[in-house]
Amino acid sequence: MHAMRAVFLPCLLLATLPAQRLAPEAAAGFSAERRGLAVLVYEDGELTFERYDNGHSADKAHHIFSGTKSFAPIVALIAQREGLLELDERVSDTITEWRGDERKERITVRHLLNFTSGLRNIDDQLHSLRAPDKYGASIACDCVREPGTRFRYGSNHLMVFGEFFERKLRAAETDDEKLPKDFVAYLKLKVLEPIGCKYTSWLRDYKGNPALPYGAYLTAREWAKFGLLVLNRGAWQGEQIVPLEHFDECFRGSEANGRYGLNFWLIGASAHKRNARIPKDTVTAAGMRGQKLYIMPSKKLLVVRLGNTQGRFDDVGFLTALLGEGGDDDDERK
Repeated sequence: MHAMRAVFLPCLLLATLPAQRLAPEAAAGFSAERRGLAVLVYEDGELTFERYDNGHSADKAHHIFSGTKSFAPIVALIAQREGLLELDERVSDTITEWRGDERKERITVRHLLNFTSGLRNIDDQLHSLRAPDKYGASIACDCVREPGTRFRYGSNHLMVFGEFFERKLRAAETDDEKLPKDFVAYLKLKVLEPIGCKYTSWLRDYKGNPALPYGAYLTAREWAKFGLLVLNRGAWQGEQIVPLEHFDECFRGSEANGRYGLNFWLIGASAHKRNARIPKDTVTAAGMRGQKLYIMPSKKLLVVRLGNTQGRFDDVGFLTALLGEGGDDDDERK
């Protein structure tokens, strides 16, 4: 049988939390049967359930794959507050190699973050361990569609953002003010350290470029700290780490894809149609093999799921196991 560990808070503490009618053991079982490694549930900021399966443990870091992507918009919002960038500025003002290319000249930072830049998908190259300079390859790839008109999931958008961000940092640095050298260093200084979150490692190419789309390794509890920051709209222990201005734009779809915001999947509307217990405002940071941060603001609920699932992980099935099935709470009280 799977090795497992479940942790519940004392009943007295649980009694102070909103009644959620949750079934975390059922959700953890659903996860474990699909090669799940961890399920953590936070209600109103408190860890109320924690279980590890299939040989995983609380202190073991795991590759969150594309769950890494959701760090990017949070960094962008902080950088915008500090005057480093604007979401709607043209990337070619900084990536000067793009000047003279009519399509590339119209790509904005927002296009990179919502994956509507129009750049050709070169994931086969970018996901190879032998690619020496993934930022350079992404900058060099063709823009095959008008920016903003089509959503195309892929790694090159954020590889370009990584190079763009490094150039912004170098341009803003002065003799009197030294800045972090790259995106990961900036993320660590501005986001992770203030919330006490530690990543274990971060993939980089041979040139040293950090993989923004898929590079982070964290434990479930550490990733949860980032999820709680997002759930609390950028606030942590009374301090507003992420500016509220533009924060909600992370969770608005584009005209090209209404289900994808700025590096967050907006799964709530479609999931709610299949099960009204799943809140319409549910969003996820999601990675290959079923890495999931489920963020449900209306329920003050955060769920972390790590796994080695083959194929697509069933969000609705998992959340139904956790939340139950049927009408929403308001309907049931009427």
